[in-house]
Amino acid sequence: MHHINEDRSDNRIDNLELIHKSRHMSHHMSTEERKEFSRKQAEKIRPLTKAWHASEEGREWHRKHGIECWKNKKEFEISCKQCNAKAITKTYHQEFCSNACKSKWRRDNHIDDVEKLCPMCNQTYKTNKYSRSKTCGSACGRLFKS
Repeated sequence: MHHINEDRSDNRIDNLELIHKSRHMSHHMSTEERKEFSRKQAEKIRPLTKAWHASEEGREWHRKHGIECWKNKKEFEISCKQCNAKAITKTYHQEFCSNACKSKWRRDNHIDDVEKLCPMCNQTYKTNKYSRSKTCGSACGRLFKS
């Protein structure tokens, strides 16, 4: 975004212009003085932008903006990576029709597997990191509970 009046603290919509990144950079960074001014300006306004984003007004603006952006996203069809079911989504990187399919795929592909040391037999064993297992199997498990 380009500030039409060159005042970077003036973020009114009618003062912002959407221009190509390369044109924007060449406009603002044409000399060393402008580069230095830009660095100093950024240091000066950074605390103000953080405060605005944390303010009630900033959060409300982002909430409304997010809702509007989501409404305008186009829907498209995906094929679930686990069950091949068709699903409609607005999220370009979605690969699964549900969290259940995503979890099953992760379990089947051992994505979350870790090695643990069995406290009963001192053997290492692989298990899902979300598993509550404390031992390598049922035989050690029975001993562990005793």
